[in-house]
Amino acid sequence: MKLSSVAASVAASALLGSCTGGEIPVRLQSEGALAVAGAQLHYWVAGSGPPVVILHGGPGIGAAYLLSELDAPGFPPDGLQWVAYDQRGSGRSTGAEDLSQITMDRFVEDLEVVRQATGQERMALFGHAFGGLLALHYAIRYPEHVAAMILLDPDPASRELWAQHDSIIEARLTDEDRMIMTAISSGENWEADPVTAENYYLARFQAYFGRREAAVRLRLGLAQGVYGNFPKTALAMQASLGDWDIFDELAGLDVRTLIVTGDQSVFPLAAHERLAAVLSRSELVVLPGVGHFPQMEAPDVFAEVASRFLNEVTENRGGGGDA
Repeated sequence: MKLSSVAASVAASALLGSCTGGEIPVRLQSEGALAVAGAQLHYWVAGSGPPVVILHGGPGIGAAYLLSELDAPGFPPDGLQWVAYDQRGSGRSTGAEDLSQITMDRFVEDLEVVRQATGQERMALFGHAFGGLLALHYAIRYPEHVAAMILLDPDPASRELWAQHDSIIEARLTDEDRMIMTAISSGENWEADPVTAENYYLARFQAYFGRREAAVRLRLGLAQGVYGNFPKTALAMQASLGDWDIFDELAGLDVRTLIVTGDQSVFPLAAHERLAAVLSRSELVVLPGVGHFPQMEAPDVFAEVASRFLNEVTENRGGGGDA
């Protein structure tokens, strides 16, 4: 089943019981909400086979934007179970009410609950932007549960490298982008209207694309999410991360990893090159003319590269459906 059709295709929805640790006594249905400590995580599941868990960017925005983008011909490959969820305080999930819980440690433990709910010991992680950074943190803590990772223009593994994206974005904003943003933000209480807020951020996100013609497809889905999740959750996570640098912790990680970015990324190429260098079993693919959204800007090439990788890491999988 195509990820882009998941929301329209599912018929069942289940609210799953709370978990306090140990083996999760429930299994994910096609769509529903999974109870974690202090929050409900909205999720979608499609297909059957080894699980691939999708980790969206933001945080705060939710997975809907990413699901609608993964629609290149032949992708995703058959024989895999795709699990997507809105992270704590993101999209249609709750949790932003308690900002003290908007931390990487908490997000990692939320992901572990999702992993247990798949019923599998190992899973592949598919992370975009912040979702890539979350995947790396999870792999550091739970390497035994990670079969492989696909990282799409991931947030850098240090704050020093991550912070450079501000100047990159500012340099790429056009006069028209700034005019639209100024016109929207000059309105009274503009952030209180999800549609108006989405239009503002869509104007800013133009600078994230190397191929701007692809930006017309981007939909953040703020009106469908919990009001206030974005940007409140993103700002809280940024503050909680502090001056991070996890390169040393990643040095011993033995996980097959595909890093896909573009030469017009909003992050310095040096960030991805250093990540590839420190991960001993990694492959870095840099797409020409592509920015922060490889899956949108070069969908056919992205689908070919990602499908090849997924087929390679699953063809020799062991029993029990693990990737």
